[in-house]
Amino acid sequence: MNSSIYINTALGSCIMILLIAVDYLRKFNTDLFQRRLMIAMLCAAFVSVILDFTGRLIGGSSGTLVHKAMFFLISFYLVTQCCCYCLSAVFADYFTYNSQARTRKFAFVVCVFPALYAISVTANLFFSFYFTISPDNIFMPGKFYIPGLLFSFVPLLITIADISHASKYFRQSQAYLVVFFIFITGAGAALDAVLKTSSLVWPCYSASILYIYFFIIRSDSKIDSLTGIGNRNSFNEFFNRLSRQNTREEYSIVMFDLDRFKEINDTLGHVEGDNALRDMAAIIKGCIRHSDFAARFGGDEFVLAARADNDIKRILDRISESINTQNQMKVRPYQLHMSYGYDVYTTNSGQSIHDFLAHVDKLMYRQKEENRAERVSAITLKA
Repeated sequence: MNSSIYINTALGSCIMILLIAVDYLRKFNTDLFQRRLMIAMLCAAFVSVILDFTGRLIGGSSGTLVHKAMFFLISFYLVTQCCCYCLSAVFADYFTYNSQARTRKFAFVVCVFPALYAISVTANLFFSFYFTISPDNIFMPGKFYIPGLLFSFVPLLITIADISHASKYFRQSQAYLVVFFIFITGAGAALDAVLKTSSLVWPCYSASILYIYFFIIRSDSKIDSLTGIGNRNSFNEFFNRLSRQNTREEYSIVMFDLDRFKEINDTLGHVEGDNALRDMAAIIKGCIRHSDFAARFGGDEFVLAARADNDIKRILDRISESINTQNQMKVRPYQLHMSYGYDVYTTNSGQSIHDFLAHVDKLMYRQKEENRAERVSAITLKA
């Protein structure tokens, strides 16, 4: 293989991985658990590229020390590569499901693979079934070299199988990104296995991670930093998409407003006011499906959109029950109350989405006025 080609691909991959890691560490409004997973994955990839690059750089040099160094570097490289794929599978699981509890269990399962692989690579020092180093210090793949690479790729294959059997639990855009990442990385690894090089897998891997990173940045720009659900930007994007839709589809759209929110802010302070907004957002998010849309419209107002075939009354009942449960538990020095208005919007019907939202807003404020007399105060404990 032309060494200059590998130097260019290794250097480009390292620079790309470093830039993603440095930029991601500077962003403090991102998911901390997701950040740790990505940084661990990038570190494993960076170490793998450096080890592979160093091993190939010194390959062909003379000397006993070089012979031993190559054995160590390539063995360590194979293990870190497997760890990189394992961490990538764990990251993909969290990126898809956004559940720490589930991802921790998944990580415990897939960590078996790098552990077993490390044991087999150690055994290779004595039996040379993965690789050996020739007397002139040239890497020589063994008869189980390709099966070993396939074994290290199993965690990513498990992720694909899991996604294909549980697609209803997450957004399709996330699943497509994960499959794209695994497919591109796998294609690079397969070509390297056939061509007996390492000049394609890491550029493919780095490019895939960069694409996912762009998706994360775009997603973060649409998330409300206080409540963790969609912000006004995501609201505008979603409803602009509805207004441009050429087919006729029906959506149930709900506008929410927290009753007596100003009283919570003025009496208990803005910290408790922020807690009220977070609680309301968490309740809404916990009662809808991944295919539904929820965002903070502004201030203490929220918006929810779901396809009309998804019973909106049942969703509203679940939200009301969750609010009542929290109020009964008395976890806050106030009680949450909400008013809402909703109706069905049909795309490509000639009705302006802005006129429809104004109509739903009026329905919400009509209910708010009806509730005003019976909800004299939201405060249960004076500060």
